[in-house]
Amino acid sequence: MLNSTVNNNIYLTYKQTAVETATPDKLLLMLYDGGIKFLRFGEKAILEKDYAAAHKWLTKVQDILTELMITLDMEQGEIPQNLFNLYEFYRYEVQMANVKKDTERLQPVIEFFVKFRDVWAEAAKKALVQK
Repeated sequence: MLNSTVNNNIYLTYKQTAVETATPDKLLLMLYDGGIKFLRFGEKAILEKDYAAAHKWLTKVQDILTELMITLDMEQGEIPQNLFNLYEFYRYEVQMANVKKDTERLQPVIEFFVKFRDVWAEAAKKALVQK
């Protein structure tokens, strides 16, 4: 049991360090990756009727969407406002999927996360090449 606790502490320390030292581009990709993973876990939990697990995973997705919303620089014009509105909409959809245990409501959210993750990954690559 002690070895498991030590391994868990090492993993958590590694994970925290990875987040604290990541570039903004990498942090954004980590948020999208986490969102995709937690959405799929939540979807699976609903299908298996493990509603406690579904709630856990889907509230993590809501937290990620909230984090994406608060990191937007709203003084940069229309694009951040449009992203804010999208994040807010999808946060509501995840909340409703959680309340109603409806995996169909999660499908557009998963698609959004996958597409936007790919867009941000490509943008980060291009920005790196231009430096």
